[in-house]
Amino acid sequence: MKVKEFRTKYNDIYIYPIGDVHIGDKGFSTKAEEKLKGYIDFIKKTPNAFAILQGDLLNCATRVSASSPFEQNMDLKDQISKAVELLKPIKNKILGAIDGNHENRLSDFAGYSPTISICDRLEIDYMQDSVVYVIRMGCHSKKDNPRTTFTLYSHHTTGGGKTVGSKINRVGVMREIVANCDVYCGSHNHMLGAVPAVTQIINSTEQKIDIVRQMLVDCGGYLEWNGTYAERMMLPPVKMGSPRIHLLLNRTSKDGKEETNKDVHVSL
Repeated sequence: MKVKEFRTKYNDIYIYPIGDVHIGDKGFSTKAEEKLKGYIDFIKKTPNAFAILQGDLLNCATRVSASSPFEQNMDLKDQISKAVELLKPIKNKILGAIDGNHENRLSDFAGYSPTISICDRLEIDYMQDSVVYVIRMGCHSKKDNPRTTFTLYSHHTTGGGKTVGSKINRVGVMREIVANCDVYCGSHNHMLGAVPAVTQIINSTEQKIDIVRQMLVDCGGYLEWNGTYAERMMLPPVKMGSPRIHLLLNRTSKDGKEETNKDVHVSL
């Protein structure tokens, strides 16, 4: 697991987790590509919008994988080039990239992930399997103390099931790995979803229980259903796209003193 600090001058930002694009799969249609370009265009034009890459950007089909290389509409070289072409307009706004199970097919076989090639060409950070982003808000310089800090744990996740509950449960498992993050971003099952949660942590210094409000986020995908692996395997159709995670500071007054509170909103 890696940890990356991100400092921003803004008091509210948007994070778009982009994953399960499956470039090269015939299910990544012209319609799906235009959907993805819409998100990329918004991130490019919005100063306080950023992206994280959630894995399975590429299809990476092999002779022994569930998806066949003979059902792809481009080879791996062209898949990598297409990913770079699509993401290049926002390369300075991508916080990092992790692998998905499709990229791991090549890592397991040859010891090299194609995500590394994408990251090298875009000059962004390769985070391998998972990463906790430590997001410092309200920093106008490297020396500024942040007004507050959000933490976001990103993992492609594994396993799962066909039901809505089983899919979000895989994101919930991430809380057993790192307990007190504000946001958990999981992918792999192509569902768009968000569920609030609460973790209680003992504060031994003040001898009290601290409550951490959290958001479990399933990060969607970009594959059509008709005529694809999803239809063949009886997987339910899901809404295409990525969630928008809004991290913001709320200032309130209490007993004549100004307080700063963290808030998280997710749009699907």
